[in-house]
Order: sequence, then C-alpha cells, then structure tokens
Amino acid sequence: MRPERLRLLWLLVLTAVPAAAVAAVLYAVNFTSAFGLAPQASAISPYGAFFDLRWVLVYHNSWAMFAGLLLGAIVLRGLFSAVLVALAWPAERPCPSFRRLAGRNLVFAAVVVVILSPWTALAVVASDVSLAYFQFLELVPVIVLAPLLQRGGIVPNWWRGLPSAATVGWSLLNFVTLTAGAALVWSVPDSLTVPAAAVTGMVNGLLWQRKVRATVLQQRVRWSRLPVTPLVVALVVSSLLLVEYAEDRGARGAGQSLQPIDALPQFGDIGHPVIFLGGYNSAHHGDPSESQPPVVRFSYRGTDHHGKPVFYSPVDTHQSLSTSAQLLATQVDQLHSRSGKPVSLVGQSEGALVVLYYLDRFPHPAVDTVVLDSPILRAGRAYYPPPQARSGWGIATGWQLRGMFKLMEATSEAPDTPDSPFIRSLLDDAPFYRNRLLCPVPGVRMIALLPIVDAITVPAELNAQIPVIQMPGFHGHLIDRPAGLRHLADHLTGKPPSNLLRWEYSALQRFAGAWQAPALPLALNPAWHAADQPDAALRREPCRT
Repeated sequence: MRPERLRLLWLLVLTAVPAAAVAAVLYAVNFTSAFGLAPQASAISPYGAFFDLRWVLVYHNSWAMFAGLLLGAIVLRGLFSAVLVALAWPAERPCPSFRRLAGRNLVFAAVVVVILSPWTALAVVASDVSLAYFQFLELVPVIVLAPLLQRGGIVPNWWRGLPSAATVGWSLLNFVTLTAGAALVWSVPDSLTVPAAAVTGMVNGLLWQRKVRATVLQQRVRWSRLPVTPLVVALVVSSLLLVEYAEDRGARGAGQSLQPIDALPQFGDIGHPVIFLGGYNSAHHGDPSESQPPVVRFSYRGTDHHGKPVFYSPVDTHQSLSTSAQLLATQVDQLHSRSGKPVSLVGQSEGALVVLYYLDRFPHPAVDTVVLDSPILRAGRAYYPPPQARSGWGIATGWQLRGMFKLMEATSEAPDTPDSPFIRSLLDDAPFYRNRLLCPVPGVRMIALLPIVDAITVPAELNAQIPVIQMPGFHGHLIDRPAGLRHLADHLTGKPPSNLLRWEYSALQRFAGAWQAPALPLALNPAWHAADQPDAALRREPCRT
C-alpha cells in the first residue's frame, strides 16, 4: 500500500474511533439526549473544541476540576489535532516535524477555547431556558468564525488574511455533516448507534484531509498583512451587546401578543372565564376595567382590592415562579368566587410554567381546562450554583455568565441576570421543569401549542403525554394568528383535541442535537435531591413518578 493511502487509512481510523467511543459510552449509560454530540469528537476545528468546551462547562463541580478539565481538553485536543494534521499533510509539500506541529496546535487549541468560550456559555443558557433565539445567538457566531479558524495549527500566521474559498467550503460542509450525523446517530436502531458514529467520524477524517490540503497548497492568501481573524473575532464578540437588545425587542413583541387574546370570543362561545398569563418580559399597561370575563389578564403584581389585575412591567416577570404561582392561585380563587364558574388558564411561555407550577403545588378545584402556549420544554438541563456558593456543578460557567450579562446590561431596558429569581427557579426546580411539562394533571383538560422553531432547542424524544399541536411561527407569537386563536377556542369550548405533532418537529430535534449542550443527569447533582426520579435526559418515561 502506498504511503499516502496508508496515512489516509490511519486518518480515517483515528477520526472514527473517538466518535464511536463517545457514542459507546453514551449508549452504555443510556444518555440518549447527547447522542447527537458524538460525531463532533473528531470534527475539524473549531467544532472539535466546541464539543470539548460544552462538556467542560457543564461537567465540573469545583474551580480545581474546571481548571483541570479545561487544561486537559486543550492539551488532548492540541496533540490529537497535530497527529491528524500530520497524517493529512499533502505529499507535495514537506511536512514540518511533529514537535513543531504539536506546538502550533497546542497554542491554537488554547486560542480557540478563549474565542469560543462566550458562545459555549450561551449554549448552556439555551439548555436552561430552551429558547430558540439563544440557540441562534450561540450557533451563528460559531458558523461565522469557523472558516477563519481552519488554518490554525497548520500554518504560521494563520490569523492573517482571508481563508480560501476551499477552506470556507470544507468548514461549512463539516457543519452540515455534523448536523446530519447527529440525526443519523440518534435515528438508527440501538445496535447501530456506535457504527453510525464511526461512519460520521470517518467523514470527519476525509474533511481533515481536504482542509489541510487546501490550506497547505493555497497559492496566495488575500489581505495577507491584515489581521482578519482578530478583527472579525472582535466584531463578533461585540455582537454580545445585541443579545439584550434583541431580547428587549422580543419583550415588546410579547407585550403586543397580549392584545390578540382579546379577540378570542370571536372564535367560539367561551362560556366561562379565562385567565391569560403573558410570557417573560411581557407587560400590561391597559385599563384594569378591560380585564373582564371571558378573558382576564393575569398580573405578575397581583390584584387590587377589587380583585382586578393591576398593571405590571417587564421587570415584574423576573420574579420566581413560586411567587407568580401564588399570585395566580389568589386570582383564580377571586375570579371563581365572583363568577361561580370553572376557570380556564392559558399560559404563554413563562406563563405556561407558572400554570404548571400552580397545578402541581396548589389546590385547583376551580380549574378545569388549560392551554400551554409556547411552553418552555425540557428547561433546566444544566446547572450553576448561586453566587455565594464555593462549589457546585457549573460554578465557573455561572461566573462567566454573570460577567457576560453584566456587559450586556448597557443595551437593555430591563436587564437580565443569570441569578434572577425566575432563572434560579428553573435551575433549582429542574427535575420538575425538565420532566413534567407535558404530563397530564388529573381532572384538567390540557393541550399544548408548540412553535416549530423551538424544536431546535429540545432534545429528541418529546414524550408528550397530553395532546400537542405543532404550529408554524416563533416562540410566544402563536396566538397572533387566527389559527392559534381557533385552536384555543376549540379546546376551551370542549371540542375533542387533536394531536398534530408532525414528523418535521422530531426531525429538527434530531438535527439540532449536534449543537446543544449536554444535560446534567438529575442524579448527579445533590442540589436537586432527585436521585430517585426519572430523567428525560436518560430516555426514561418522564411522567412516571
């Protein structure tokens, strides 16, 4: 066998083995929600480092462990990449010594960790709040930066000049193959999980060969004196300032989405009062007299002495879910006493979490019907302790997020913090929010309206035990359209529910699994006191108690 083919064979073996090994470990512990990550174990840069960082940010419980894991990830990734670069080096050019390649790749691995760290932290946020726009904020910068990082570890001065069209193409192709590989690994029968991961790893090997060849044989680097990569990195990092701005714009949209609910009676004869709970950062500044049956708005500030909901601002929605649920219990009792009729609840986004917390923790004989509009599914998949803690899973991640959100406060009208009472509710009560959001409640008719966009934030296997309706649209805006109001009215007027979850929702979940942060098993975190509870991350029936 010719040396070139022998080196290619070794390259394919060395890229297949890590992906297969990760899949084998995940399969052995039944960690199915993370199957989609396995192909990235041997991906070309920076996707391989992005794989490492997500595990490190979730799976450390002390500063010492974080430092050790981070250093180990840098060293192993650097040395592994040096071996792959050496095997992929084209025969037309003399290959540098392994010592030189190892030095380049170790330095490059450390640089990539610094560059990708903010976006990896946002991946953890996305796994905690399950909102699609955090997933986009995490992923888009990684896709933008990836082509600029392709030459790192291969040639000196890789950060100067523009990447060639070929390296850009191989980078984008690896994103596509990793996304498709995640769906493949998750979708095949259990017995083929490891072989499927090995195949995707071999595809990585072919891409390593092509990108190294394209880099080494590149004839001319455009703008070779300009530090293109540092400039683009600075520009992309500055986009963090837009995170809070985008969220504020979304909050205004959420506030506006309170208005269409007033048209609900036009779509059916609503014979009993309905309390509508708006989502996170929503606000209501209307006349309290407008909140008359059949549709009454829930207030995150409670009710006045007449039992009418008072105005509330976006900041009021940042309170803990237990506080909001207590206010809801009071408002339900007051409305039931005045009307003498059963009360229906329609919860949107955070409002859906408030409804479910209320149903789980408070007596609710007056409530007979519930609609969950854009519920936040499988929230609380990662963890970080409160700021006063000295240890705990994700402790370094928590402090990184505090620094990032402090920086982003400059552009926000209603600043968020990673330790707001609402966020801590999700983190501290993760076993409930992760497992039981789509579980039935005895004596209550329930249905969930799911925006298809949110599928990219939810690990595969929805395990819904109540009827769900998949709808086109964005999170928190399903009732802006007549179709959404029609589904609401049909359910509230007692029409038999239809389960309209189509194949594309599940497909998006499987493809997007490549880019989610791994979940922290419930049994691993003593703060959750959930060692004996089922865990949706481990393919157990989440509605079983």
